[in-house]
Amino acid sequence: MTRSAEPTARVFLALLPPPAAQRALGDLARETARRAHGRPVPAENMHVTLAFVGAWPIARMPMLTEAACDVVGESMHVVLDELGTFRRAGVAWIGSSSPPDALLRLQSALAAALRSGGVAFDDLQPYRPHVTLARRCRGPYPQGATTPVAFDVDRFSLMGSETRAEGARYRELGHWPLRTGTRG
Repeated sequence: MTRSAEPTARVFLALLPPPAAQRALGDLARETARRAHGRPVPAENMHVTLAFVGAWPIARMPMLTEAACDVVGESMHVVLDELGTFRRAGVAWIGSSSPPDALLRLQSALAAALRSGGVAFDDLQPYRPHVTLARRCRGPYPQGATTPVAFDVDRFSLMGSETRAEGARYRELGHWPLRTGTRG
């Protein structure tokens, strides 16, 4: 008798823009996908990834949430104002020309907590905060300054990703508050 693989969930930790910012990003995604001949990311899927974990055993989810619970971060104001691409991946995105220090500290603290908690995650590339707008782009690729999309964030979330025929759908599995701070 063969033993079946342990059930997993595809997960990541992220900042979620509020609904108005998600709608603005969704509009930009449709326009960007049209120009870059790609597939837009739905507005409800807009997020800034902090750490991509991938397939994680459901039975070990408490280990992941405990690591996240240990993270202390500050609420922040995020301004996305720069279009860019990951050409080899066919991805168009919007990022920040000047990411808030609070965002970079949060991501660093979360990465350290995950590592010390024994949670493997994708940390091979330097962290570049962004929101994916379109996938499977063939070009021309957007580059440079754009009309800013700004929003405030007061928590970070554990997200589950479910792949469907029409594309991935995300749902919030948990969240943790960010304290009110005075630094950017």
